[in-house]
Amino acid sequence: MKFVITTTQSVNNISDDMARFINETGLLYVPRHKGSLNKIAADHNARGVVVWESEGPVLYIDNEKLFFHPSMAKCRIAAYRKQLQADIMVNACQLAPGDSFLDCTLGMGADAIVAAYFSESGKITGLESQPVVAAVIGWGMKMYQGNMPWLNQAINRIEVIKSNHKDYLSQQADQSYDVVYFDPMFQRPLLKSQPISPLRKLANHDPLDMQTIHDACRVAKKCVVLKTLGGEEMVKFGFQAVKGSKHNPITYGIIRL
Repeated sequence: MKFVITTTQSVNNISDDMARFINETGLLYVPRHKGSLNKIAADHNARGVVVWESEGPVLYIDNEKLFFHPSMAKCRIAAYRKQLQADIMVNACQLAPGDSFLDCTLGMGADAIVAAYFSESGKITGLESQPVVAAVIGWGMKMYQGNMPWLNQAINRIEVIKSNHKDYLSQQADQSYDVVYFDPMFQRPLLKSQPISPLRKLANHDPLDMQTIHDACRVAKKCVVLKTLGGEEMVKFGFQAVKGSKHNPITYGIIRL
């Protein structure tokens, strides 16, 4: 899929950060000249347009937009900080301070941010196979400046890598991470309307396979965790099911090592 990049209508120059983004992604820069995004996309036969905005890159695709925002992670961490409400994913992973965490399906990055907060000092890596998503979310994390230091610190500790998890796992040494985590995009969204709609259009929907799980178990030191709605994947790959909560259809599959 082809994507191009432009500025907002009020800006006519390329900033240093935007230049680095263009160099990193190889996206074609198209001067805005007051043109509409739909026209820019059509003129260049592009699937979508990245607009470089002051707070970070925004991908416009099919009249929707994708950009980094830590909303869900912020709510989950805040619930713990204010009410000591346990996080289901953290409990499933048995994540402890200092643990390293490999998120094989980064997406919007919420789980990686939560892991970064609770691990305190552990290495946090997020993999994203779709190049434009990896760039938009990765740079959005770099440029994010919120008013909550604890959230900023967690976000800043995440290393975003553009890679298919199959390739990345195959190249890692044994027990490279304490936790290896998968959150595949559900085939049917849990909500009719949600902000990750553009992400669904670009996400990698390839199913997990036995070799991937084998590599994950080799790379992980403590456990491999799969976020799912249940089903045959759990049995097929040997995960032990841990139900999130009675009001939540999500199940976490665990392989303890």
